[in-house]
This record gives sequence, C-alpha cells and structure tokens, in this order.
Amino acid sequence: MSTSRSAVLRDHVYEELGALIGGGQFPPGEKITIRNLAKDFAMSATPVREVLYCLISEGVLHGEANRSAFIPLLTPQQIAELKDIRLHIECFAAERAALRGTTEIAARLRETSAKLKTARAAGDRRADLALVYKFQRQLYAPCAMPNLIPIINSLWLKTGPYLNLLFPHYISGIQTNRGDWRERIAAGVENRDAAAVVDEVKQSVDQSLTYIAKIVAAAAMLKTSDGNLLPRPITKERRQVNLITIECPSRR
Repeated sequence: MSTSRSAVLRDHVYEELGALIGGGQFPPGEKITIRNLAKDFAMSATPVREVLYCLISEGVLHGEANRSAFIPLLTPQQIAELKDIRLHIECFAAERAALRGTTEIAARLRETSAKLKTARAAGDRRADLALVYKFQRQLYAPCAMPNLIPIINSLWLKTGPYLNLLFPHYISGIQTNRGDWRERIAAGVENRDAAAVVDEVKQSVDQSLTYIAKIVAAAAMLKTSDGNLLPRPITKERRQVNLITIECPSRR
C-alpha cells in the first residue's frame, strides 16, 4: 500500500472515529479494540492501530497491553479543568470565525441546527449528539487557524463521551431557559457579530460542562458494587459507523 493511500485511510479512520467519540457514541470506560474497529471500517488493522496510538498519545484514549484502548473515566476536577480550557480556546475561535462569517456559513449552521431539532424531537439521541458535534465543527472551521482546530477537536473528544449525561434534564432545561441559541449563533455569524457568538459559546460550554461535572461527582458518591457509574444508552447495535456523515475538515 502506498504511503499516500495509507495516509488517506488513516485520516478517514481518525475523522470517523473522532466523530463517534466527540459525538458521545462511546460511553466512558468502554473498550475499543483494533479488531472490532477494523471490522467496522472494513479495512486492515494497520490504519486503525495507528489512529488508536495517535488518540492515546493525545490523551483521548487510554491504552492497554492487549491491542485495545478504552475511553477514560474523568474526575469532576478533570472535567472542570477541560471546561476552563475550552472556554478560553473556543471563545477565541468563535470570535475569529464570526468575524469571517458569511451568509453561506450561516445557512450551513441553520441546516445542521434544523436536523438537530428534528432528531431531538424524535428522541434520536445518537443523531442528536452527532449533530451537536457537527454544528460546533462547522462553527469553528471558518476561523482559518489550522493549528487551533485540532486542539479544539482534541478537547471535544475528551468530553464527548459525557454528553449523554445532559439527557434528559439539562437538555429540556436549556431549551426552556435559552431558547433557540443556535439560531442566535447563526445570526451572529451572518452579521459578523462576534460578541453575540462568543456569548452563546461561553454559556454553552460553561453550563454544560458544569452540569456534567456535578453529575459525575454525584455518581462517584453513589458508586455501585460493580463499578458502573454512568449510563450506557447507545448500544453496539445502534452505533453504526456510517449511518451519519460527519463533515469534518481534513487533519492534514
């Protein structure tokens, strides 16, 4: 296999697996094996192995000696730290992206938001979370800072497995308290109103990760005898690699 072909496969696996992790399709603590991933992606083990090693080096996954990795369990303190980092970096990216906003970018954000609303109304949590991840990627991509985007993505991959904890109470509460805040982001991008976009991003990151940290802290106090702290709402049968196309920028 040529080097260029290997790189294309590796990038494909990284983007697809990253979309699954960032979109909450793997719960904390779940084991990810090279064999199963290679089977899911219908390819050899080599590019899958390289991607797992990459994600382990980035701290997104924890490695094991038996050719597998797992989604790490984070403490409330670690989640709070990620929240503080994400607040600074994503508000910066949102400001830069908004200043480069166009009607076309706003239209793509509105399209994704509409699909998200449909998935949420139907109770399709898998599609819902995948579209949450896609919306954020679309929002930050126009910042035109290729060194910043991978940093944001890595932070999202570390917190993505915890997004299921936002259902149902946080999600229903945020719909009541903040209304259609993604439409306000799209309008801010269309009008190049950076302050409005940054304010919405700040509220989203702060409120969601503060809520998740509290849930994890409460779960730690109620730890069961078998060690299961978090729900596993997305089964292996429901988590299909190619059911949703996530439009992500290339890592190269």
